[in-house]
Amino acid sequence: MASEVKAGDLLEGRYRILDTLGAGGMGTVYLAEHNLIKRRVAIKILHPELAIDANVVERFMNEARAAGTLGHPNIVESTDMGFTHEHVPYIVFEHLEGTLLTDEIYRVGGFSVRRSLWIAQQIASALHAAHNAGVIHRDLKSDNVFLTDRDEMLDHVKVLDFGISRFSQLSESDHKMVMGTPEYLAPEAITRPEAIDGRADIYALGVILYEMLAARRPFPSQDGDPKALLHRIVHDTPEPLNVPELPPALHDILFGKLLAKDPDERFPTMIEVESALDKFVTEKPTPMRRNRPQKTIDPFSVRPGTRTPVPVPVAARRRSWMPYGIAIGGVVIGLIGLIIGLTREPPATPCDCGDPKANVRSSH
Repeated sequence: MASEVKAGDLLEGRYRILDTLGAGGMGTVYLAEHNLIKRRVAIKILHPELAIDANVVERFMNEARAAGTLGHPNIVESTDMGFTHEHVPYIVFEHLEGTLLTDEIYRVGGFSVRRSLWIAQQIASALHAAHNAGVIHRDLKSDNVFLTDRDEMLDHVKVLDFGISRFSQLSESDHKMVMGTPEYLAPEAITRPEAIDGRADIYALGVILYEMLAARRPFPSQDGDPKALLHRIVHDTPEPLNVPELPPALHDILFGKLLAKDPDERFPTMIEVESALDKFVTEKPTPMRRNRPQKTIDPFSVRPGTRTPVPVPVAARRRSWMPYGIAIGGVVIGLIGLIIGLTREPPATPCDCGDPKANVRSSH
């Protein structure tokens, strides 16, 4: 097995490893410095044991291609890529300082309508650029949105982790998989994963907007049962929002045009999402400096002393802020029986038989 990179190592004569920022299921992220120009960067190196899996390497390269070619101010920038001396691929990203959107939402207990709209518009702009380039993110979530400062402006968005993005046609194996993070999955991503398009990202943006306003997700994972969660996403209606300042028309857009079960009822494109949200923006946020800590935090520890009025969901506690997502981040669920079961209405009485499809149908 290939050895791990360590502080002091020099990658291809260009990047000096300074420190480890964190690790996840797909790779390890390091703080590094260009050996000549002394610019600090974040380097994501695929786990050596995964470098022999062609499908994993392809998804890793997807992230580099998306971040390196889209060229949008709200998408994390990839500036280089290469291979370690043991032929393990790595991606070089801009080094960001700030916080994950997830952490900020639950730190302050939800955002104002104005702040939520400002962030949602930037996400929509980033995904509009991606969709125009034929890229569907497929794992858009608050854990893959980073808030930083730019030109004195608070909450400049960077969309992260295009690791499972789709550039063209799905592979044969992908046709059989539900890919993404369950709480943000569009219903059709569960029932018809082969048919998803950019409207699945529009649904996920609706989940993020709901989450920013309510400090909870439309369908939170309550008991760790993915079958029950996916069943609720397909069949149930999200809890109404209790946000007095939310304009009724914006409420209707959120529930009727972003979180609609039927993709045909959603906005067809992200540019239309941007335009619809812009009608509710009376002014841009006032330029100001972020007044929260921006130091590196152990990504696998509970952060003592953090003001958290609302409990952070389990998924959000997995890591603190990073330059971008470390792992594929999503859950890949290859259960064809589960998908079939979710397309049917549950029976009136639960079935306690051993058929997994029946169990899914009765999980509601």
